[in-house]
Parts: sequence; structure tokens; C-alpha cells
Amino acid sequence: MGIAVFGLVYASAAKRLLTQGAFLTGLVVCFVGLTALWVRAERSRGPARDALSRAGRIAGGLVLAMMAVPGVVLMPLFFLNERLPPEAGLAEMLGPVMFILLISLALMLLVNVAGVLTLGVSVILRWWNRRVAR
Repeated sequence: MGIAVFGLVYASAAKRLLTQGAFLTGLVVCFVGLTALWVRAERSRGPARDALSRAGRIAGGLVLAMMAVPGVVLMPLFFLNERLPPEAGLAEMLGPVMFILLISLALMLLVNVAGVLTLGVSVILRWWNRRVAR
């Protein structure tokens, strides 16, 4: 979901549908919103999960997304590029699509890093507050 959201924001900016300020605001709002959603989803799993199983699930999801999304997006485009005549202009579109996809994947990776840091800081603060309260 996050890859699609970031891709839409970047594609809108590339088509000049957004001003630079609206683009930056959209990126910040999407980043904060997706990070909050990520943290909420991780916390809803309950504290019963140990850190290793959480890390494995997070890494597995990231690897799956980073492998599957480019394949799902780019394979049909490359297939159509071979089948359509050059006048269709699909070849000129492949570069920007790959760039937007790469940026979206990188931003989604940063959302995951920000989520892990948020969870880590909240655990440390909870521990610190319990320690001070004693």
C-alpha cells in the first residue's frame, strides 16, 4: 500500500499536477501517516511476540515487497514494450516508471526504519518510566 501511495505522489508531481510545496507536504503527510499505520499494526499484534519473530516478519515482508512489486509493475510493461510499435511511446515511459518505483521502494524502507525506531524508543521510554516510578 505504501509503495502505491508514494508512487502516486511522485507520479502526480512528475506530471506537474502538484506544486513543489504540495509535493513536499504530500510526502511528509504520507510518510507520517504510513509510519503511524505501521506502528499501530505492529502494536496490535500484542506484546507476546519476541523481538526476533517481529524482526523476521518485518524483514520477510520487506523482501517480499521489494521483489514482488517491481515484477508485478515492470513485467507487463516490458511485455507490452516488445509487442507494441515504437510509435506507442512505451519505451520512453519505462525509465520514469522504474525511477518512481525505486523511489517508492526506498521511501517504504524508510517508513519501516522509522517504525522500528518509534517502537524502540517507546519501549525504552516505558522502561525508563517504570524505573523512575520505583
